Amino acid sequence: MKRLHEEYGDRVRFVDVTVRQAHPGETRGAYRTVEEKHDDARAYQADEGIPWPVLIDDLAGTVHQTYGGMSDPVYLIDAVGHVAFYNMWAHAPSVKTAIDELLVRGGQSGPVSGGMDRTPHMAASFVNGWHGLRRGGWRSVLEFELATPGAATLTFVGHLAKPILAPLALRTAPLPVSTRVALGVGMATLALVVGRAVRR
Repeated sequence: MKRLHEEYGDRVRFVDVTVRQAHPGETRGAYRTVEEKHDDARAYQADEGIPWPVLIDDLAGTVHQTYGGMSDPVYLIDAVGHVAFYNMWAHAPSVKTAIDELLVRGGQSGPVSGGMDRTPHMAASFVNGWHGLRRGGWRSVLEFELATPGAATLTFVGHLAKPILAPLALRTAPLPVSTRVALGVGMATLALVVGRAVRR
């Protein structure tokens, strides 16, 4: 998203909304007061180097619930205030495509890019999510692993492999069709090899 901001920040206003502590733990727990939420939003902005405004939702989560309650969505709002694109899981290439289409239309006349992307784009979370997960403390890591077996482990492995995986998982441009086909063939081949090894 920072790279998208670098490219479009002069034409598109970026805003983050802190809705809840995604992975509360012993270091950073669930919010009990608005002041805690303000403090955490400021810390998040500083820790992550966010160059755009970071707002906070109320303690009841009114904005969060109004906009669907998902943990990592992106909404592209057009110049007249309509939701032009909803990206259920933040995915920079999908957002870039939608922004480009909306800008061609003069910033209005949505929806763009089909209006919605519900694909669970998880690669960026697994490659870049360890810092956020660890922000809550080890209890948050354990609870994430217990709630979704393998998720915390995969996030840690993604963190370790970030130098290798970042160009693919943290890109802003959509992959060319040939690259997607090659990746699909590679993943299918890997699944076959692992499947045969497990059978033996």
